[in-house]
Amino acid sequence: MNVELVRKGILVGLREGKVWTVVGVLKKVQKLGFSSPTLFDGSAMELLGRECRPLVKSGKVQEAVDLMEILAGFQLSIRHLVKPSDVIKHCVHNRNPNLAVRYASLLPEADILFSTIIHEFGRRRDLVSALKAYEASKKNLNGPNMYVYRTIIDACGLCGDYVQSRYIYEDLLNQKITPNIYVVNSLMNVNAHDLSYILNVYKNMQMLGVRADMASYNILLKACCLAGKVDLAQNIYKEVKDLESAGVLKLDVFTYSTIVKVFADAKLSQMALKIKQDMLSAGVSPNTIAWSSLINACANAGQVEQAILLFDEMLLAGCKPNTQCFNIILHACVEACQYDRAFRLFQSWTGSKHWDSFDGDHISSTYSNLGDGNGNRIPTVPNGKSNAHISNFAERFPFMPTTATYNILIKACGTDYYHAKALIEEMKIVGLSPNHISWSILIDIYGASGNVEGALEILRTMRDSGIKPDVIAYTTAIKVCVESKNLKQAFSLYEEMKAYEIHPNLVTYNTLLRARNRYGSLHEVQQCLAIYQDMRKAGYKPNDYYLHELIEECLLLEKVAVHLQKNADSLAIDLQGLTKVEARIVVLAVLRMTKENYALGHSVKDDMLIIIGASKADANPLRHMSGVKDAITKLLQDEIGLQVIAARTRFPLNDTKGLKSPIDSDPNFEAIMGRNELPMMMGRHTRRPVVLQRLKVTKKSLHYWLQRKERANRILLGNMTV
Repeated sequence: MNVELVRKGILVGLREGKVWTVVGVLKKVQKLGFSSPTLFDGSAMELLGRECRPLVKSGKVQEAVDLMEILAGFQLSIRHLVKPSDVIKHCVHNRNPNLAVRYASLLPEADILFSTIIHEFGRRRDLVSALKAYEASKKNLNGPNMYVYRTIIDACGLCGDYVQSRYIYEDLLNQKITPNIYVVNSLMNVNAHDLSYILNVYKNMQMLGVRADMASYNILLKACCLAGKVDLAQNIYKEVKDLESAGVLKLDVFTYSTIVKVFADAKLSQMALKIKQDMLSAGVSPNTIAWSSLINACANAGQVEQAILLFDEMLLAGCKPNTQCFNIILHACVEACQYDRAFRLFQSWTGSKHWDSFDGDHISSTYSNLGDGNGNRIPTVPNGKSNAHISNFAERFPFMPTTATYNILIKACGTDYYHAKALIEEMKIVGLSPNHISWSILIDIYGASGNVEGALEILRTMRDSGIKPDVIAYTTAIKVCVESKNLKQAFSLYEEMKAYEIHPNLVTYNTLLRARNRYGSLHEVQQCLAIYQDMRKAGYKPNDYYLHELIEECLLLEKVAVHLQKNADSLAIDLQGLTKVEARIVVLAVLRMTKENYALGHSVKDDMLIIIGASKADANPLRHMSGVKDAITKLLQDEIGLQVIAARTRFPLNDTKGLKSPIDSDPNFEAIMGRNELPMMMGRHTRRPVVLQRLKVTKKSLHYWLQRKERANRILLGNMTV
């Protein structure tokens, strides 16, 4: 066979695009015992690449991999026929880990490609495919590859499956394979939310002889930060400082930034500032993250001036602030109720002309008069002080507001919903879209100003603008209704949430349950019991205090309803055995029934008699009975304006001959006490008489009260007509 002629024939076939014909020739040549690589020079390999690359580009990756597998079988180098990243990209897009593994197995750098495949599937949040690639890598690689183990653990973190990362680590240990520090660091980082777990991993790492590096300590500090363990973070920081003094480690900017954030979250600003001095002494320049954490530490502690001074220092150091830094400063001003200062800073940073129509005094006056919602004036900042420190840096560090920036400013509007609404419109003008938080703050502002209808209208506007209200928006609207004592609307919003399949959170449930003392009917209490049951079904920890109060109130209201039904034509009220609160509810319910009957044309025919309780004549009055009597007297006389007469009726029980019974002397007594209870109360086995504690509201007083109510209603209706 003439090898040169075969080589030329292969070139002609490839130029004509007959790649599969060439494959057929190679099969025949292989049977004759010739080596295929000797028939391919650089030109032939380039022509093969021209055949494979269009297949990949057009999405025919399966065909391209099939062809490259055949070519690899002829011992041809396929390494440079296509870009590996292009093949992997298409495989990940099509969620085809098996094809990606087949291709990676053809190349000498398979271990690197397996890690790339796992990483890319992890970025796409496709952990199932990433795990398939991981299992295939174990079969195709000659031995354990730490880079692959680290990548699959990172992929678990990207996909939010920290449990799977633990299984992989345990599998590694079960195989008696000692992980390197990078694998352990990845595992701790993925599980940083579980401080106890990573502390165990850290101890296990020391037992395995794996030496911790700076990243290990940074992750431990991060876990302490997430868990809010300030003392432990301080101990770790001290340990790292000691290691640095011994020349074992060198603290980096990430270490300092993390420990600063620990103190910032704990509102320990002075300790955070001390870390800043440690940084400077060690020759480490704070980066943007470190500065942001320092500023946030002071902001969280309410030290607005210190936060702004740190911001100045950051700018003088030449460190470019990010939007988060600006937002932290604005948020600190708002939390300190320095609303005018927040707007001045925003104007100076953006160079905004939005407030040019207002002078400084007007802005300061506007926001200082808003108040904080509790009748307190808002502290203001003298003109000129709020933006002088930043004006020199406006051109060097332009500030681009975000939606979060505007949300902070909307909150700074206090109860001025007109201004808040104007900021929503300004957001749209500058190309930003209000999010759920924006609308929720606006709803809260309307509610705080007493404009409940406006708050509910904003909830509807939110949906009309294309943003589906979330649990925060609904909970805010429910809070507005509860605070305005519009419980019917609050319950309606709760039902609307469920209809839209928006799951209430703990705040939603508590907002409704905490309104229990404002209930006015048995139906409302029953509604709240249903909400309590929903809360338990949703998996939230129930509050037995709420349940106890609801059940007691439900039973009490049922008792009142039964009492009113039995005594529809009588103004006799029995408060025996009731607490002061229960007694108050019963009396108010009877008065309400009396008022409703009067409005229907039924006049009051008798005095109202209220039985407090019965006791022995020579016994001291019970403290409980006295407390109920005082509470009801105060309610009727001081709060309602009725005339109340206290009375004590003595019934001699040792010699009843010739004396009228309590039933004969008081026609309402039977209705109150009941014939069956009378013998027990009269005590047949004792010689001491019984004293009945009771109150009487005169018929005349009731008439006057009812007429006064009617006149007030007529005046109100007349004014409404006018």
